[in-house]
Amino acid sequence: MQLTGSHIFDAPRAVVWEALMDPTVLAKALPGGDRIERVSQTEYRAGMNVRIGPVQGKFQGKIELEDVNEPESYVMKVNGQGAPGFVNGAGELNLVEVGEQTRLDYVGDLEIGGRIAGVSQRIIDSTAKSLTRQGLEALDRQIRLRMEPEAPAAAMEAKNGQAPFSTEADTTIRPSAPTGAPSTAGMAITVARDVAKDLADEYIPAQQQEKLLYAALGALGMLLFVVLVRLVQRD
Repeated sequence: MQLTGSHIFDAPRAVVWEALMDPTVLAKALPGGDRIERVSQTEYRAGMNVRIGPVQGKFQGKIELEDVNEPESYVMKVNGQGAPGFVNGAGELNLVEVGEQTRLDYVGDLEIGGRIAGVSQRIIDSTAKSLTRQGLEALDRQIRLRMEPEAPAAAMEAKNGQAPFSTEADTTIRPSAPTGAPSTAGMAITVARDVAKDLADEYIPAQQQEKLLYAALGALGMLLFVVLVRLVQRD
């Protein structure tokens, strides 16, 4: 299975590269991630919980970086194993300066085996794309936090008649208190929604999708009404 795509970060290339090399940031951006530990400058150990269709479980593995060309590109190799099966992959990542922004281009191939290989290829493809998108969006949030200036503290000192500790405080890039990684539950819900949308786009004509959505919402509303009635009757 091949994965290709791009993502635009509203940040300089050096900042994006620094985030990609920081295991703390990566752990907070990895959907379902347990941990990422740096073994060396080019090797990491990682753990994550993933659900693909009816198959769910924990994967443990390693990530190796090769042909590192700071701050432009590297080749990534991934090997993971767990009760659901195994995942092996390799891909190339490139960072391209686009004005004051940075575009991340990626291309890679994944090999999947074990129980997860028995899941529909369409579901596997949709799940992989959803996890990739969620990971990039979470990484984007982490980078935006790093880009937040220390303006509030400087403004408060100025208001109190004190000189800021540093005249560059309002432009210094600093690590902010990072948000958590996408939760396992939230990740699973998003994956399920993305997979359902992909399947609907493939098998259900566009003109019928809206009708089916209204029908589903109506059925859900009726179910909630019945539950509420029963709760009232109990009281």
